[in-house]
Amino acid sequence: MTKTILNVLLLITINVYGQNNDKPELRGNWIKYNIEMKDGSQLIDRFLTDSSYLNFSFKEEKMCINGNPTHHVNMTCLPYTIQEDYIKTSSTSGYQIERIANDTLILSERMEGFENDKLKRFYFVRAQKLFNDIKKKKGDRKNQIANQFYTPVLTSSLMLQLNKGFKKKHSNFKVKGTITIDLKNEKINTLIHDATTADSSNLQRIKTIINNSYSLWNLDKFKHIETLQMPFVLKDEKTKNYRGITVKFFTDSFYQLDNFYGGDIRVIQKARTHFNKGLKAYQKKKYEDAITFFSKSYRLDSKNIDALYNRAAIHYETGKLVLACNDWEELSQLGQIKGTTLFTNHCRKPTTNKIKYE
Repeated sequence: MTKTILNVLLLITINVYGQNNDKPELRGNWIKYNIEMKDGSQLIDRFLTDSSYLNFSFKEEKMCINGNPTHHVNMTCLPYTIQEDYIKTSSTSGYQIERIANDTLILSERMEGFENDKLKRFYFVRAQKLFNDIKKKKGDRKNQIANQFYTPVLTSSLMLQLNKGFKKKHSNFKVKGTITIDLKNEKINTLIHDATTADSSNLQRIKTIINNSYSLWNLDKFKHIETLQMPFVLKDEKTKNYRGITVKFFTDSFYQLDNFYGGDIRVIQKARTHFNKGLKAYQKKKYEDAITFFSKSYRLDSKNIDALYNRAAIHYETGKLVLACNDWEELSQLGQIKGTTLFTNHCRKPTTNKIKYE
């Protein structure tokens, strides 16, 4: 009951010795097209990266994990071995190959001490097949629009160039725009549609830096077209502890940009503080205090469903079945298999008298 959520984007390498990689059909680039928890539950995605783009690539001696479709420079690579259908990346963790056939691959995480509702299952398709299918669907059009599966890749960081260009002149604003890569004339044109600043010098600086980035793009796969459009959102942020520019392509949503890395870290940290206080209160058998802390944690951070599981468990343990059923029913509605099972086993009919936690 006291386990905390751990979102695992990659499994850390520890003491992997030797290579026994005897699955040549695994080699190559794979793109995730679906994801769920290993027990079949719906993913409660802390990071939008979990539910959006993810690329696994396998070579003879290493596997690489990348969550950015336009930027592969900083991808994480780690050695691995294969033991039957188990891709071992550390002494205690790795990925189970559940299926590999033709151009499809299904992997699930394996980590000692973690149950299936805390581990992910990934559904992949070969990257080249996905690209070819999209290319075929777009046909002979000379002017096309990119997406996260049909995009050129940067050979160097565009965000680094933007941050260098701004130096210490950062301020707080956001921009929506479109870049048009003109392959015929080998240039880029940047159009800004909307901005939360009226400072024309900042907007012109952005346009100039992006327009000068043509040489940073690997366009080998797009020689069949003349222009390629890429929508983007950009945020320049200046706070007491941070200043810098972030960019997200293939969207015009500021929400996706703001929540791409998990939302407001200060709110998440505050929620985690309440969660830890709940654990300590439970250990001291201060059940009402524990319920209060778990309720505050879940209200601040609805991604932390362990707070809801813990509150339900305390309700059940202290004989408050109706309140436990309320929480299990909510977990069931969130697509959680364990929550559905608990509700089915302990709650004979839909609950009433919902409690609002302050």
